[in-house]
Amino acid sequence: MERKTAPKYRRAEIIFLVIVGGILILSLSALVTTISVSNAPPTATAIITLSPTITITSTPTRLPTRTFTATFTSTPSFTPTRTSTITPTPSETPTPSNTPTAFIFDQEVFERAFVVDQVIFGIINRMQVAKDGSFWFASPYAVGRYVPETKIFTQENLPDPIIGLTQDGRAWILPGAGTPLKTWDGSAFLEYDHRNSWLPPQGYGAPSPLELTFSSDTGGNVWLTTAYDIRRLRVNQWQIFLPELIGFELPYRKTIATSFVLANSKISNLAWVGSCNWLDRDRLDGDGVRQFNGQRWSEVEIPAEKGCVTAIAADKSGHAWVGMDGRLWRYDEQLNAWSEFTPPSLDPIQYIGFSHGAILDITIAPDDSAWVLYELCGSPGCKTRQIRYRILNGLWTPIRDSSQISPPLLLFDGNSTAWLFDVNVIHRLENNIFKPVAWMDWMEAAVDKDGTIWVLTGKLNAEMILWKYEP
Repeated sequence: MERKTAPKYRRAEIIFLVIVGGILILSLSALVTTISVSNAPPTATAIITLSPTITITSTPTRLPTRTFTATFTSTPSFTPTRTSTITPTPSETPTPSNTPTAFIFDQEVFERAFVVDQVIFGIINRMQVAKDGSFWFASPYAVGRYVPETKIFTQENLPDPIIGLTQDGRAWILPGAGTPLKTWDGSAFLEYDHRNSWLPPQGYGAPSPLELTFSSDTGGNVWLTTAYDIRRLRVNQWQIFLPELIGFELPYRKTIATSFVLANSKISNLAWVGSCNWLDRDRLDGDGVRQFNGQRWSEVEIPAEKGCVTAIAADKSGHAWVGMDGRLWRYDEQLNAWSEFTPPSLDPIQYIGFSHGAILDITIAPDDSAWVLYELCGSPGCKTRQIRYRILNGLWTPIRDSSQISPPLLLFDGNSTAWLFDVNVIHRLENNIFKPVAWMDWMEAAVDKDGTIWVLTGKLNAEMILWKYEP
């Protein structure tokens, strides 16, 4: 029995020794590895140190803008400069008011003529060159007269507003009460009241929205359109032509106003007056045109229904131009005949959605060409865009369009060359195109009897400078 069991015990002992030996070998191997790692050279530590560098590099990679910022931050003096320049670029650069362009004064074709040291109090809103060569300037409550030959400047400060300056060398003053009407000729005042047949303008409806205007006829009589009627001064007596006397039918509603536009013939004693009815600042209708032959008024037989008359002008050839309800008519005194002028069609691409509206103004140039200003009507309305035409020998020429509520001032020199006075810039017509010829912060402009263009510059309540252009 013992010989049979002994070999089993030896076999178990051998297995036990093999397992213990294996464990011992693995332990020695691990110990050797630990010692190797602990005794490793310092370069291994440098490798571990580089790992956070990689982490730092990966952080700006996700935000590349910060990478550039860090680069410029290293130079402290540049950091605020770039920040202040870059920040407003997308948000403020498109706004012109935040980055204004300096105005450069350049008179170009104009010659400096006179310097007026005296002061007109208030904003100058009127200028006139009288037939005697004197210059007249006016603010709402002050008027001055400058004589170039003597260099004498005379000024009057007034309690009542100025309503006009005329070429015969007079300033016209009218108080709020409507009487007396006063004139100042540079040295003395003259009054018109009931003794001169002057009465305060009054009527049933609202006053006309148009400014009071002066004109003169071939006999030297002064004409005035007021808020309610038409008046003529003969010698020292006024004639008052009420709408009923002229022949106009009025709406007779307190909320509706009626305006009047007037033109005097250049070859006879004829005068024409047109009417238009208004509700606030909107035109409604009108009662057409009436004619005065020096003695009585009569109805004008225009081959069209009576309507709102917005402009009238007379040329030296004996024609009366009338703008009524957006249509342009011309009356020939010698032939006693009317003809209609139709404007050319608008460019459908340049003026998409627009059409011709009312005729806002008719100006006659020295060469007898008619310059007609139409308002353009579209989806935005009719008060923000205009186009001007020149009519010469029956031919229409579009000159310029404008996107202003108040179109630029139009003047003509002695050669019939047209000038436009826009904000801070003056244009002259060359080859049917208005080209800028001067950059001036002008206040007023006028033409004298010889066709010289005069421009007034200066500052509020400071010296005034007169510039001239002689054609």
